[in-house]
Amino acid sequence: MEIVTIDNRELAYVEKGKSHANTVVLIHGFCGSSDYWKKIIEPLSHTYHIIAVDLRGHGRSTFDGAAFEMEDLARDVKVLLDRLGLHSVYLFGHSLGGYVTLAFAELFPESLKGYGLIHSTAYPDSDEGKAGRLKAIEKIQDLGIQAFIDGLIPNLFADNYMAANPADVEDVKEIGYNTDPLAAMETLAAMRKRPDRNTVIDNQEIPFLLVQGQFDKIVPKDRAVNSSAPFVVVKDIDAGHMGMIENPDGLLSILAEFMES
Repeated sequence: MEIVTIDNRELAYVEKGKSHANTVVLIHGFCGSSDYWKKIIEPLSHTYHIIAVDLRGHGRSTFDGAAFEMEDLARDVKVLLDRLGLHSVYLFGHSLGGYVTLAFAELFPESLKGYGLIHSTAYPDSDEGKAGRLKAIEKIQDLGIQAFIDGLIPNLFADNYMAANPADVEDVKEIGYNTDPLAAMETLAAMRKRPDRNTVIDNQEIPFLLVQGQFDKIVPKDRAVNSSAPFVVVKDIDAGHMGMIENPDGLLSILAEFMES
């Protein structure tokens, strides 16, 4: 695990496969960390230079208590890439990481060779979704991060996978317990405020990948992306909301095919 300091905050990241020319940046979902990607980092690093980031207050990255928006998280990623001298990358974001990826694509399109959403959406929260974010903030305030994570994580997995792989579910819970509670609440507030970014995909001619879980209970397929642009690739994967854990081989093959094409 490597660390860079940004405005007195520590941003942690994993780096592997340094000798390869093409860089792939991976951004985890809410209450996750770079450990979400551990089943695919090693095999991807045989062909690509991999950077997996811990967002503010997640994993091993610290949080300074200040409010932030998706754009600020995207700027953190840009600062890291600039410090590492990386000017053109592939960027893939899971769930929350997808919101950050779209903010990055809007702010820094010149830095992208291609980008994608993994179990994520370009739409903003619905009114019901916004109300759910407020309830989640209250739950963390009232009951603490552990109770919140215990309620959150089971919904992320396909039922069959969860029944057959309880150790993976527990691993993801443990990752979640390490999230800074205040950072989790600020992240919920930031997700609640994020805009519709479907136009970002349509207005840029950058190759774009959407990976959808066949059993995803969090992001319905009709609420993922609204685009008919010719450079958009949509792939289904046999998984719930956690393809990088539930079906790493399937996700690896989708990512490789997208980047090689």
